[in-house]
Amino acid sequence: MNDKLWLQINAVLGSLVVAIGLWLLVGAFPVILGVTLTICLAMVLAWQCPSIGYIWSISTLLLGLESFAWPVLQMVDLRKLGPEPPLEDLQRIFTAVLFGLFSGVFWMTFAYGIFKRTRGDATSSKPVDTQSSPSQNRKKPSKKSR
Repeated sequence: MNDKLWLQINAVLGSLVVAIGLWLLVGAFPVILGVTLTICLAMVLAWQCPSIGYIWSISTLLLGLESFAWPVLQMVDLRKLGPEPPLEDLQRIFTAVLFGLFSGVFWMTFAYGIFKRTRGDATSSKPVDTQSSPSQNRKKPSKKSR
């Protein structure tokens, strides 16, 4: 298959993952907004990302940011209940903070690993200059012991 087609397919899949994560974060948003977000993000990813690795590093980075936002949204919802919320809601907040921070750190670390791997592949293809410069060949004068 064509490399450009693979890039576009992965851009659509990556944007779909981000849109599903946003849908899980918000709870429910209009279908037309989800489709618009998916199409726009897929176009930006296919246009700006030079490789599939970059597409997935950006997609997992956005997923990690969504995971970090989940506990914050839960806490905002908790503020609506007043100064002393019920114990069930406090347990829900604890679960959101625990799993939101864990999954956010996981996805952002995963994105960083993909980014480093794709960047490492790009730099390894460049030729390395094995010849040293004349300033590196110059020896330092050694001190003689007394």
